[in-house]
Parts: sequence; C-alpha cells; structure tokens
Amino acid sequence: MEGDTLAALVQRSGQPARIDSYDNVAGPIAARVRAVGIRAAVGVPIIVDGRVWGSAAVGSLQPGPMPADTEMRISRFAELIATAVVAGYRDEQNRQLLAEGSQRVSLLDAVLEGRAFDDRSLREVAGSLRLPINGPYVVVAAHVSTVGDEPLPEIGSKLRSFDIFSAWRLLPDMQVGIVHVKSDRKLDTVVALIARMTTARVGVSAAFGDLRDAPQALHVARMMLLGPTDSTSSVAVFDGSLLATAAVSAPEVMVQTVGAALDGFGDLPDDEREMLFETFRVWQDNDASVGGAAEVLFCHPNTVRHRLRRIEKHTGRSLSRPRDLAELCLAFEVHRRLM
Repeated sequence: MEGDTLAALVQRSGQPARIDSYDNVAGPIAARVRAVGIRAAVGVPIIVDGRVWGSAAVGSLQPGPMPADTEMRISRFAELIATAVVAGYRDEQNRQLLAEGSQRVSLLDAVLEGRAFDDRSLREVAGSLRLPINGPYVVVAAHVSTVGDEPLPEIGSKLRSFDIFSAWRLLPDMQVGIVHVKSDRKLDTVVALIARMTTARVGVSAAFGDLRDAPQALHVARMMLLGPTDSTSSVAVFDGSLLATAAVSAPEVMVQTVGAALDGFGDLPDDEREMLFETFRVWQDNDASVGGAAEVLFCHPNTVRHRLRRIEKHTGRSLSRPRDLAELCLAFEVHRRLM
C-alpha cells in the first residue's frame, strides 16, 4: 500500500485505476512487478458495505496500455467477489448466532434443572444469559397447546423494550422464562404484557433472589398452570404464602391426602359443592368474619353460618378447633390450586 502502487490508487479513490507502464514507477512493489515481466496493470475496487474492502487487478506482459474495457470486465468479477464476501460474512454471523443461541439454551436448561454452580460460574452463566447476577427474578411458564407453537412470541425483545431482562426456552409442553424484576412495578408490567399477548394459561412464581433457586420457582410456576386465575386474566401469580407453599411443595402427596379429607362432599352436586368451597374461601379471606363474607357473597350472615356448619358436617372437623381449622385451610388451598 506504500507509494503509488495500483492497490494504493484504488484505495485512495475508491475507483478503478490503471498503470499503463511500470517503467518509471518507484518503489519495491513496482520493482517486483517489473521483475516478473508485467508491463501494465488495471485494478478495480471490491466494495463491501459501501467501502473499499479490497481490490482485483490484472496485469499484462505486453507493452502499452491494456484494452479500454478491462475495468468493466474486472468490475464484474469484483462484484462476484463482493457478493461472496457478504454471503460468507452472513453465513458466519448466522453460525455464531446459532451457536450462541444453542449455548444459551443449554445454560438455561442447566439453571432450571438445578445443576451446581459456584459463585464465579454463576456470574458467567448470568452474563451469557444476559441476566443481572442479583435478583429478584421470577420464573414464567406458559402452556403450549400444540407442540411447536409459541404462546409468547418475541417475549424477550418485548420485555427488553421495558428495560426488563429475561431468558426464554420453548419446551414441548410449555414456554419457560427467567425474568429479572427489580421492583413490584416491573413485575406488574411483566404480568400485564403477558396477559395482553396470550390467552394461554400462564403461571408466575414468587420472586427469588438467587438463580440457583430457579428449579423450585419453575416447580411453583408449573403448579400455577393447574390452579385458578382471577376473572380478568389467564395469568396466575404465586403469592408465596405459607398455605400456598405447603399446597404446591409436594403436589402428589397433598392431592392424595386432601382427596381423602374432602371425600365427604362427594355426594353433593358440583355447583353446590363449589358454592360451599367458595363460601369457605371468602370467609377465610375476610379474617373469618361472617359479616364480611356475607357482604362479598351478597347473602345474609345466617346463610354464611349455615354453609359453614355444613362444611363442618361434611368434613367432620370443627372450625372452632385450631388444628381442624388449619387442616381445612390447607385442604381448600390444595383443592383450589391443584384439583
């Protein structure tokens, strides 16, 4: 590139250049050219992304200028080279993106499966997943009705527009994500966005601070797919209460145990049984206030008292005994979330 070489002329101008005679051209490159017998040469730029990427040149062993159409003929070849360079670059870029995506999927699987990470490796994993190293996080699980369908398409980029970092994985039965929520307002944003995007059932775990707790959070999010949502959204957010945690910690055992405890309602019609269950839930949510439950249920307090006595009769437990009441609270929580 030193001196007035053909390559230097092409680079400086960005245009085709020619040297009709090397006889009086100074410099070591010109001397080498003369040594191999080249008398004249034409070079054209190879343009990639609007800039000179390289040059293509041809030389002649005959004295005198090269033909007038030489630049045009070499330019056609240079265009082929530029096309090949761009295609190769894009292929390599896609290969790297696929490799990076595959690595991120593997790392996300490792986190969700609970593989052991020390503090250093955990920082590296968080960096690869583009997640902050410190929580809080939540795990989101969205039900997949048909294998291959994505209930939350492009959810990662959409959350990123709200300055929310996340990592996602599509499994045969659900789409799973670890989402960083640095405030309750961010969590509200996540829930609202997901509710607008899909009608699929979506479970959201309680917040947790360490990525190593992701497997337990995934378990909770899965359990939330089974339980009820509120009346306006398909998204169920785990509240992290003691009752709820106990209900979902060992679901198979709890369902079996609660099934036996609630067998006494088996002879009731479905709507009547659900009416009693709903009465208990509302009474519980209103701090065991008969009057408060009656207001919510739009009925007389005596109606609430009558329903509570029926619950005692069907379960063989008394609401005035703390142990019986605790068992009933847990039984109805398991029924609401898992059955």
